[in-house]
Formats: sequence, structure tokens, C-alpha cells
Amino acid sequence: MYESILELYQTDYFRFLLTVVLSFLTGLELREYKRTLKNPYFIGTVRTYTLIGILGYIFYILDPTYRFYLAGFGVLSLLLGLFYYHKLQGEQKGIISILVSLLVYTYAPIIMTQPLWFTALVFVSVIFVVNAKTQVQLLIQCVDNTELVTFAKLVLLSVVIWPLLPTTPISPWIPMSLSKVWMAVVVVSGISYIGYLLQRYFFQEKGFLVNGVLGGIYSSTATTVVLSRNAKVVQSDEYTFTAAIILATGMMHVRLIVIIGFLNAALLQMLFIPLASLGALALIGGFFLSRLKQEVSHAAAEYKPAHVNPLELGVALVFAIMFVVMSMITHYFITDYGISGLHILSLIIGFTDIDPFILSLINGAYPIDQKTIVSAILIAIGSNNLFKGFSALILASRKVGWMSLGALGALSLVTFVIAYTL
Repeated sequence: MYESILELYQTDYFRFLLTVVLSFLTGLELREYKRTLKNPYFIGTVRTYTLIGILGYIFYILDPTYRFYLAGFGVLSLLLGLFYYHKLQGEQKGIISILVSLLVYTYAPIIMTQPLWFTALVFVSVIFVVNAKTQVQLLIQCVDNTELVTFAKLVLLSVVIWPLLPTTPISPWIPMSLSKVWMAVVVVSGISYIGYLLQRYFFQEKGFLVNGVLGGIYSSTATTVVLSRNAKVVQSDEYTFTAAIILATGMMHVRLIVIIGFLNAALLQMLFIPLASLGALALIGGFFLSRLKQEVSHAAAEYKPAHVNPLELGVALVFAIMFVVMSMITHYFITDYGISGLHILSLIIGFTDIDPFILSLINGAYPIDQKTIVSAILIAIGSNNLFKGFSALILASRKVGWMSLGALGALSLVTFVIAYTL
């Protein structure tokens, strides 16, 4: 079926018909957009955009050197310029109809020279942008401009810097390249950013359980601290708070599966079943615990995720430095103390941020086998879960603290058993 469509796409009849249809549909969408404006001042009607598309097609095929097509583009641009001049006289500055007219004129060469998927992508993009006025305005109103600028900066730095970074190890004491360091920073920051956006702009008012799940995408440790402090203030809904803390830990396992899958697919084959099983155990346990108490009142406290944007350059650079430092420490322990030293380090690291340590293990070139790396990662995860349990015991109410410590302690014990079995 697909091959038949591709063959049909190569015929002149189909290409002309597709140009007409796409031009006509674009004109329809622009007409719908015009209805949302108070004082619309647009170019022509649906027929105008259809004829622009037909004109572009005819001019494109008449001359192989494209002189007719370029001349037509020039004349169209001149007419659009005159139209915009008169529009300015009416104190209207919008140019969306002008841009859409030029895009419609390019439909013919796109259809004639590009594959079908690219033609569809261009058309869908045009339609989406034309109809996205309300959504874009809502996004601008809801999202802080500094965060959009921060996102743009990191994307720019990643595109520009990453290809230029060397792929050779930094030094004998840091067995990984700067390219891998920056790639790991971008992957981890990007995944954390998704959780950060969902939690801050979309689900902040949806209750503690939802924020526990989303917080686990960002940082299960930070989420546990915030939830524990809220539980101390509320002094009720103990099952809800405990369930949210457990759910955050369950999502941490899912998050690690995604990160490791991006950076070391071979290692994920060994870690997937343990991480997926532990994550499922935590998520299922948190869900059933949340069902023990149906009535939830959040009036006594307001949930405020104390998270910073993970894409801020300062945060990303600090994470990169921690990543490199952790690589040095890991190399030192492995070289001087062997596997037992690595296991001790894993236990200690669990009481801090485990992301740099795990990234150093999956990206570094250490003289250990993959089973040793897997066991070290699991020990760090188990230790971190135990740390979160004790954090809840210290920061939350007594009942929430003990329930969280019991649940996360049991999960840590299972994790340690799996780690040492490997």
C-alpha cells in the first residue's frame, strides 16, 4: 500500500492535485484564523491561496532554470510588500498572511523535489502554527520568559559545543571524554526538565500523589524532602504523603532506565529487569497505600516544589563538575581498593546525589566488568532509598516518617539482595 502511494506521488497529475489540495486547505485554515481577529486585514480568500499554489506549480515546471518561478516569486513579494504598506497605514503590523502566502507558493517545488514525509511535515507545521495563536499566548502567559531563554541557551550550547568536544579520555584519572560528559549532562538535564515543567506548570494543583510521581522524574530525593516537610505541617493524610514519597522513588527507577538506555544500551540489558521490577514494586505499593485513605484535605498546606530549573547553565555546569569529580573518585577507589572499595563507595554515595556517580560508571572506562558496574549501581540506589527513608523520618510527622522508612527500607533490602546476588 505504502509503495503504491509513493509511486502515485511521483506522477505529475498527483503532484498538481496535491498542490491544489494543500493550498486550498491552507487557505481554509487561514480563514478560520481570520475569524478570531477583531479587525482582520488579510490577503484575499481561500481561492487566492489556491491560485497562488497553482501559479507556483505552473511557473516551476515551465522552465528548468526556474527563471519563471523566481520572477513569479519576485512579483508576488512586491504585491505582498504593497499590501503590507497599506496595512501599516491602518496601524496593523501582523505579517502572518504574507508569510503563509509565500509558503503556499513554495508548495510546488517542495512536492516536486522532496519526499512525501517532508511535504506532509511542512504542511502540518504551517497548519499548526496558524492555529496555535491561543496556545502560544497561553504559553507565554504561563511560562516565565527566563525559562524559555534558559532552554534556548542550553539547546544552542549543546548544538554548538557538543560536536566540538574531544572524544578522547580527559586524563588517566578521568577515564571519559568531554563529549560524553556533556552528552550525559544534556540527557539528565533534559529528562529532569520534563518533570520540572509538568510539576510546575501543569500538575502543581493536582495533589500530593501526582506531584510525587512527577517529582520522581525530576529528583526523588528533593521530592521526598519537600513532601516530608509538608507532612510535618499538615499532620494528617499520612497514607497519602507516604504513598507520594514511595511513588517518587518508583519513578526514580523509571527515570534511571531512560537515562541508562540513552547512554549505555548494552548495560541497560542487564539492569532493565532489576530496575523495572524494583520500580514496579514501589509504584504498585505506593498506589495501594494511597487507597487506604480516600478522603484527602490539602487546605492545611500548599505544595511548593523547591526545585530549580535543571537547564540553567549554572546548574548544568555544577552537575558536569560533580560528574567529573565523581569519575576521579570512582577511578581512585577501583584502582586502589578494587571491587570491595567500589561497593563501599556506592554505599556512601547513596547518601548524596547518585546521578553523577551512576553516570560515571556507565560512561567511564574502568578495569571492571559490567556485572560489577550493575551491582555498584544497585547498591547506590538501595543506599539512596535508605537515605530518603531516614530523611522522611527526620523531616516528616512520626507516622509518615516511620511508614516511609519501613517501605523504603524494605525496598533497599531487596535492592541490596539483588546487587550482591549479581
